[in-house]
Parts: sequence; structure tokens; C-alpha cells
Amino acid sequence: MLFTGTFDLTVDPKNRLSIPASIRAGLDPERDGTRFYLVPGTPKTTLSLYADRYFERYADECSASLDPNDEREKFEKIFYAMATPLDLDKQGRMVLPQWVLDRVGIGKQVTLTGARDHLVIWNRSEYSSFMNENWDRYPDLLRVARLETALNRRNGGGATSGH
Repeated sequence: MLFTGTFDLTVDPKNRLSIPASIRAGLDPERDGTRFYLVPGTPKTTLSLYADRYFERYADECSASLDPNDEREKFEKIFYAMATPLDLDKQGRMVLPQWVLDRVGIGKQVTLTGARDHLVIWNRSEYSSFMNENWDRYPDLLRVARLETALNRRNGGGATSGH
């Protein structure tokens, strides 16, 4: 599924986050699964949500693409320890674990954004700052991304991806 859009949301007193109906409507249980994995995002003050079937494939590909070393081991210990499967209730809400919110510093006023293959949960003020700092750079960011992709292809490598 292609995740797009920006949604200002509130985490309720029971730590429930409502996933917008437009996102839920695009999920195919056969293709995407029926729940999400909540994982640390980048920047580290964000959280990412991946549809469960995609996340399982992503985890396999990520593991296969990393060289075995101490840094990979540390990354996996952090990443998978924080990876939390979350179910949606009948109203389309998921309960975000308090310890995860505390670890990354996410409060009650959040912005949920699409990021192609996943969703990102931001503190609303942090997302606003991110957009203010980067919006004017958007054409340059696109140009650099295209240039790096072309260089990777020319050098025989695939495009690199972050976590």
C-alpha cells in the first residue's frame, strides 16, 4: 500500500490513536495484513507504523542487506526490542504503549504522515518545524535524491535505504 497524506491527531487518555478512515480503507487484509508494527523512526523522536505483512518482508530484506558486525547487532537489539505489533479495534484505533511514547518523547498532539511504504508519527510541533526547515529545500532534496540514485545505478549498486 502507498501511504500518503498528513493528519493532525490526538492520542487519547488511554493512549489510543485513531488511524484515519482513508488509510484503513486502502488496507487489503490479504496483501497488507490486519495490524501494524510500531517501530523506532528517523529522526529518533518519531515512530513508524508498517502494515504487518510488509514489515515481515521488510525485516527479512533489511537483515539480508546488512553486513554482520557489532553495529548491526546493536541496531537489531534496539529496533526489534521496540518493534510492537498493534491491532486496530472496531473504531480503527490502536493503543500505543506508554513506554514507547516515553522513549521517543511523543506527546498527545501528533501528526501522522504518509511516507510511501509506512506511516510516521511525529510530535505535532516537531513535524511543523521539520516542514518549515525543509519545505524551501524540497526541489534541491529531490534533485539530490535523483542524482544519488543515478550514481548508485551507474556504479552497479542499488539505491540505498534507511530505517
